[in-house]
Amino acid sequence: MKNIIFLLPILFFLISCKEQNQKQIITKTKIDSLESNIDVEKFITSIDTSIKKFKIQKISDFKDRFSKSDFCKSIADSLNIEKTFYKDDFDNNGYNDLLVVMDYYGFTVMVIYGNANHNFKIKPLTRRAFQDCIFPKIREIDGIAAIDFYHKNYDWNNKSKNQLVKSTLVYNYGDFIEYNPKITKHIIKKIEFKTSGCFGTCPVFNLVINENRTAKFDAQMYNEQERQTKKIKGKFSTEIKENEFNEIVGLLNYINFPDLKNEYSVTWTDDQRSTLKITYDDGLTKTISDYGMIGTYGLDRVYEMLFSLRFNQSWK
Repeated sequence: MKNIIFLLPILFFLISCKEQNQKQIITKTKIDSLESNIDVEKFITSIDTSIKKFKIQKISDFKDRFSKSDFCKSIADSLNIEKTFYKDDFDNNGYNDLLVVMDYYGFTVMVIYGNANHNFKIKPLTRRAFQDCIFPKIREIDGIAAIDFYHKNYDWNNKSKNQLVKSTLVYNYGDFIEYNPKITKHIIKKIEFKTSGCFGTCPVFNLVINENRTAKFDAQMYNEQERQTKKIKGKFSTEIKENEFNEIVGLLNYINFPDLKNEYSVTWTDDQRSTLKITYDDGLTKTISDYGMIGTYGLDRVYEMLFSLRFNQSWK
């Protein structure tokens, strides 16, 4: 009995240490001092002057475009989502981030990421045009901040099937992607990626990456780096840097690419289409056609990585 009493304090100490290790200690930045909508609005315009004519407001104050009922209010109230902004360390770097609900040419949810250099990065969590109300509910998974992301799943052929669905998002591989607790590792032999044009200046290119990291890049139209006027055009080859290659392969396995749909499409026109073909394991293939290129959050991040390869590699 005495031995048990002696061991109890040690046990409590070990549990406490484990809990502290799971949850990062937060270092304060400007984000932590924000208290009101006005504070947040001034903060956003200070870090990105291109964001104008927006209003921070509760989800319950938005009106649903396709329903006469108070859909936004009723769902927000049922999920107890009452605030206009929330703070949490989504990217688990020890600094609080900021999730903001706003009317910015329609319903928008922005995330501002905090870091040690106070060089705040802002990115929309809502990725669709003509966005209806979505409902981000913050919770923890294994000590990490996650977002249960409730949204309407529209069936334009049968509106009676329209329903509220939930995806759980976590920050991983540099952005929010769908949480996957059971990762299946595949041996990826080849990645083939091509894009179409759009009503505008969407980059048109083909990219092929082999298992040994050798790659070919066919730049056809509108391939130019942001803030630069020089366009890249022609056929190039290189060996993809190991870090970037491993990140792309790791992300593809994390999102469990063989189980994704073969085709995704947005509900508007004049957008860009991508085709992603992956050869894996013993000659199996998976091809994903994505009109609008936002089929899933995980795919959106894959496309972003593949687009970046045009400029962050030594093409010859």
